[in-house]
Amino acid sequence: MKKLSILLSALAIVGLSACDDDKTPVANIPETFTLNTPPTAEQYYELTPGGTIEFTCSQPDYGFVAPAIYSMEVSLDKENVQPLASNSPNSAAFTVNDADIATALCVLRGVDSPDNWTDPGYVPIYFRAVAQLTAEGTGLVKSNWVELKNVKGYFAIPTPGFIYLVGNCSEWSMSETETLRNWRLYESDKAIGSKIYSGVFNIPAGKALFRFYTELDGNWDSFSYGPANNHGGNAVESDGAYNIECAFTDGVFEDGVKETKDNFNFASWTGGEMTIVVDMSNPDAMTVTITEGAHEPVVTDYAYMVGNNGGWAAPEGSNYDDWRLADEGQTGVYTGTFQMPADFGADADVLYCRFYQTLAGWGPAQWSADASGENVPVSAGVAYPTFPGEGCFQMAGAAGHSVTVTLDSNNNEVTFTIND
Repeated sequence: MKKLSILLSALAIVGLSACDDDKTPVANIPETFTLNTPPTAEQYYELTPGGTIEFTCSQPDYGFVAPAIYSMEVSLDKENVQPLASNSPNSAAFTVNDADIATALCVLRGVDSPDNWTDPGYVPIYFRAVAQLTAEGTGLVKSNWVELKNVKGYFAIPTPGFIYLVGNCSEWSMSETETLRNWRLYESDKAIGSKIYSGVFNIPAGKALFRFYTELDGNWDSFSYGPANNHGGNAVESDGAYNIECAFTDGVFEDGVKETKDNFNFASWTGGEMTIVVDMSNPDAMTVTITEGAHEPVVTDYAYMVGNNGGWAAPEGSNYDDWRLADEGQTGVYTGTFQMPADFGADADVLYCRFYQTLAGWGPAQWSADASGENVPVSAGVAYPTFPGEGCFQMAGAAGHSVTVTLDSNNNEVTFTIND
């Protein structure tokens, strides 16, 4: 590819049309190439978060054998387009993620929040392939349009999740009211999917009695969360509603959270603002921190190193709590220092890992070594690119050492450092 790049640069100087040596190939930039119509183009297809659509195309004729880089574009009208990444960018047979298509369709329709989302049902959408010789756009050429006649999208724009504070300070209601919208705790814009929710609320004196709901479905027995520890003599699991006596220590109250109808009850509250942070990122160890007064919540976000460091345990529950990288203040940079096992069993001294933002079971990680699932050997002290996928970073000689891992989600890079 380096030789090819030099050749193309030289050809560009003479207009990509001629050269002094008749034996040097001429780089012809074709006007188009062929994207094949999928055999399911007329069927009804509903996009799903984990689905993909398969495409094949011809290879553009540049006048000589040259590996191209492929991507896609999607449109509702063949005028306004959104780019789509290929899962196999160096192959003329590739797949495109449904989730990326759904996101692009939302952008094309001007949908940026659940509030302005409407379901258009099954609609025709259009795809074309894009090929180029270099990532900078040398030899850029676009294919014909292909129509998929009946595609149903979904709201796919990442937005902060939220939970509700329900109590005598808000509205004892199990339906979405205008009042309850003002009593939501939200994820940070920088930590969508973290399940860490925060908010500042002005609570009148004598009204600081509440619990949290993740959903409002009209059923008081569903999705409610209250105190986990034994305050006020509550020594047993209950179906509520006990009003658990709570008090601040040096202006801060901390507790666990469990699924219950018990209420947090600050009976001596004299009125004013409370800052509340509810961390539900680990369903086995949920917590709440409540601070007197209005404060900018300093929320710690986490990423999880999953692999043979944790014995290939499933990425769920508390299996990787000891392998969390922390982002203090949500800068987008996660760090952690870990003592590696003396050996990795069948993998000897070689660390295999990838990084998940949330632990919801096996599947593509947010930050892996390779989108196609290939493992990538790495060296200490070097920043390596990350991709959504299942490829593992593979570092020989890690066993028995202290290793610091820095995951920069702003630039999608990870660096491993051996400390001893």
